[in-house]
Amino acid sequence: METRLSRAIGMQARALRDLAASSFPEQASVLADARRLVLIGTGSSLNAARLGAWQLRRRGVDALAMSSASLARWEPAVRPGDALVVISHTGQTAYSMRARLDALAAGIPLVSITGAGADWPEAIVAGPAETSDTHTVSYLCSLAAIARLADGIEAVRARTSVRPASLTLLDAADRVQAAIDAPEVAHIGVPARATAIVGAGPWAITAAEGALKLREAARVLAEAYDTEALLHGSAVPLTDADTLIALQPGADPDGLIDRLAAAAHAEGVHVATIDEERPLADPFYAQFPLTVRLQQLAAHFAQRRGQNPDEVIVGCWHADSLWNAGKPARAS
Repeated sequence: METRLSRAIGMQARALRDLAASSFPEQASVLADARRLVLIGTGSSLNAARLGAWQLRRRGVDALAMSSASLARWEPAVRPGDALVVISHTGQTAYSMRARLDALAAGIPLVSITGAGADWPEAIVAGPAETSDTHTVSYLCSLAAIARLADGIEAVRARTSVRPASLTLLDAADRVQAAIDAPEVAHIGVPARATAIVGAGPWAITAAEGALKLREAARVLAEAYDTEALLHGSAVPLTDADTLIALQPGADPDGLIDRLAAAAHAEGVHVATIDEERPLADPFYAQFPLTVRLQQLAAHFAQRRGQNPDEVIVGCWHADSLWNAGKPARAS
């Protein structure tokens, strides 16, 4: 049975191609003079902030990522010379709303990345509104928007024109379409207890996004680790009731993912690999098709377990008292 989640997964390549042909000169100009960019988000948006900040640092932009709640309640306020990038697909996430309003009140340079319908004036609208509670297209679209912002910041600082289209992003969109057309995840069985996903470097962020999708769509206990964290104690509880998924082992310069997978297999843990046979050379864009494969795995597990991936937050978890915590009184 087709779900809203499966339809959203299938539209991602087209959405990425649209963003590859877009440029955001106004927003790039807002960010180009900042000494540091602070990217914030919640859930999938936080994963996008983490991977986006990593990519910006690779492009010579000082950037860090943190959760919206951390900035709104616990971290020091952004410093003079900082600019804030708020990632919130719906524009309704409580702590993202609060952090955004605090920035506006303080006159902090601000750019937001949202989906259609959020209606934040300063926002880049990156992709259509999600129709499934398991968000997918907004994640990759947020990453694509950050990549195009990096192009724009670079152009402003060099006083040149931004490239009319990102060929690397177009290549990534082609790989995403190939992953949509050939999922290659049906061989991975639903674990009796839990799934652990391990990746190195930026692949660990993709692992975190994949684990979140498995939890949301299929209600499967899933955790994500980088190689060091899995080695240093986190692998200890894994048994033959669990599955370890290794993400792109060949990308690990130390070969630790392969060694961890071998150790897990020797301990009776079910081991599976998700990778691209010929991955994109740029590790940032290499995450795009792998993200799709993890989304497809979540949809596959949901079908196998008879779960509805489109209605995720239900029961007591849907209480307004939970979702309104931290929300500012003034929401515009």
